Amino acid sequence: MRILEFCTIVCMFFFNTSAIVLNTDESQSILDAASAAAAGLQALYNGNSPDGVVGKWPYPPYYWWESGAAWGGMVEYWHYTGDATYLNVTWEALVSQLGPQADFVVPQEAFNEGNDDQAFWVFAALSAAEYGFPEPPSPFPPWIETVKNAWQLYVDRWNTTNCNGGLKWQFHPENAGYYYKQSIANGGFFQISARLARYTGNQTYADWANKIWDWVSGVGLIDDIYNVYDGTDELINCTGVDHHQWSYNVGVFLYGSSVMQNYTNASDVDNIWFIRTNGLLEATTTFFSPFKNATNIMFEAACEINHNCNVDQLSKKAYMARWLAGTSMMATNTAGRIGALLRASAAGAALACTGGPDNRTCGFHWYTGVFDGSTGLGQQLSAMEVMRALLVNETAPPMTLPNVVIRGAPGNLTAPPPANPSETEAARPLHDGAPPPTGMVPGLALLIPLTIFLSLVWTCGL
Repeated sequence: MRILEFCTIVCMFFFNTSAIVLNTDESQSILDAASAAAAGLQALYNGNSPDGVVGKWPYPPYYWWESGAAWGGMVEYWHYTGDATYLNVTWEALVSQLGPQADFVVPQEAFNEGNDDQAFWVFAALSAAEYGFPEPPSPFPPWIETVKNAWQLYVDRWNTTNCNGGLKWQFHPENAGYYYKQSIANGGFFQISARLARYTGNQTYADWANKIWDWVSGVGLIDDIYNVYDGTDELINCTGVDHHQWSYNVGVFLYGSSVMQNYTNASDVDNIWFIRTNGLLEATTTFFSPFKNATNIMFEAACEINHNCNVDQLSKKAYMARWLAGTSMMATNTAGRIGALLRASAAGAALACTGGPDNRTCGFHWYTGVFDGSTGLGQQLSAMEVMRALLVNETAPPMTLPNVVIRGAPGNLTAPPPANPSETEAARPLHDGAPPPTGMVPGLALLIPLTIFLSLVWTCGL
């Protein structure tokens, strides 16, 4: 009897049909997979419960910025999929955090709101404007005016007292990190400026995008081969750089650069924004192909292999996926290469989304072929973002004001990647010496369950 019960339980595991199944070439499969990941993300939200705060995932462990990032992901999800299931809760959340001056400066969050934190809420509002998301109620202004309000604060905070420019990480002097000038804060300002230039046609925003780029590259936060480093410190007059690399740093500049390429009609290979976009895309290889048999699968290079990512870092692949999809739309010459990265990463993410009671909870490591037991907001958001990104070919590009004429149509993710020596395995960064999670060689992740299954077929007489 015990053998029969054991066989029944194990067979239920192997034959369970509720797990996320993704065919990266089939639209309905992509929609279904992204929908399942979105449902898992929303299941973690408690903002509408008695012990929650509207607009915020529970803190701790999730800081205010990550809630803004997640709602930005939900705006993208709504636009890419056409699924309005979460439209009302997303709208309510964004409105709830607009702040007294409609600029996403929220007094209750002063202890943890910096320039980068604010930017992730602004990204959400800017996407809302670009995609025609329902506007806030009176007396709040339209989304685009909220974005402009926040942008003006960034201009006012641009600090030339030290380092000849740049945004600080923090804008409240009492917060730790006030003297740190951070790439994601400056990259957020850069991307918002680029997107406002494209949306409005106002050259002032484009001028600021150029100014920010010049400063960031001038102090060495972007190097000659487009690696993007974490930040620098005005206490040393920005003479040294923290060389940690995070996926969202290169991602935020990549998408902003592609928007500038689109805005300036930079189809000429000699155009500066064409060159920068392609250089930044090349620099993203740091975050793909962690092992020889995990080609094109995304990973967070600074912490994932060694299992030491913190809560914030567990979400950063979401933004890389979001901005890669956007880049393929703005700079169509990148679409083939980006498509290969997104398809492989989405397939890996789907295999990692087999946890929890419903066998649909998403894990963090996408290159193992199995659920790794790591769960949370960042894991769900990242899986949702990379899956829905595959719908970019079927998605309308961001809107502009009626008087703005922009070249560009959605890219073709099915196009083959360009022939490029940097795309070969020999040229990709590999981490052969580092053990994969759980001590398992990635290629064995599927072989071991298969071996167990075949043994059970024989044992249980299936």
